[in-house]
Amino acid sequence: MRRSRSEAKLDRTMDVFWERGYYDTSVAALVRRTGLHRAAVYGEFGSKRRLFEASLRRYRGKVTAELLEPLAQSDAALADIERFVRSIHDAATRPEKRVGCLMVNTASEVSPRVPSVARIVSTFLDDLRRLFRRACINSRTRGQVRADVDVDQVGDYLVGSVLGLWTLARSPAPPRVIAHYVEGVLEFVDGLRSNARRFRQGRSRGDND
Repeated sequence: MRRSRSEAKLDRTMDVFWERGYYDTSVAALVRRTGLHRAAVYGEFGSKRRLFEASLRRYRGKVTAELLEPLAQSDAALADIERFVRSIHDAATRPEKRVGCLMVNTASEVSPRVPSVARIVSTFLDDLRRLFRRACINSRTRGQVRADVDVDQVGDYLVGSVLGLWTLARSPAPPRVIAHYVEGVLEFVDGLRSNARRFRQGRSRGDND
């Protein structure tokens, strides 16, 4: 499906904010790099802040929707959480775009100071937590997850892990650091399985033989 001209300009605007952040992006830079007229920034959107909020919503509907696809199905389970974590790793370590996630970047850069932006970020994080929680409940219902697993705690931990992974991705950390972080998150997810404890105990006994 072809994008409209306004969508294409909003996509370019989103890319500028994604690369430079809100405070380091001037209206002049937006005009120069996106084709937007200065009058449109103020006439159509009202302010740079509102243009940024429109860019966040565009990012949510376009970029994060694709990443969240494994978790978006109503029957998503533990394997889909693992797919999601691996997809973030793949996206985060692309050498041509180590800019992190616009939502996560905004969570620390802008949202503490701008309530309207904080609401957009909070909604995203709440939805992510809900998807993690639902996948855990689905897996527990199928007997794939231990009965004693606290799905709310798991959801909160995994949201924090996503924030940490994307923050690492934007940092100068070498790829092996990001890979090790992802391995730790996946090991945590695997440890939720109903047979994980028996598997680890069996492996330990075998290692000692």
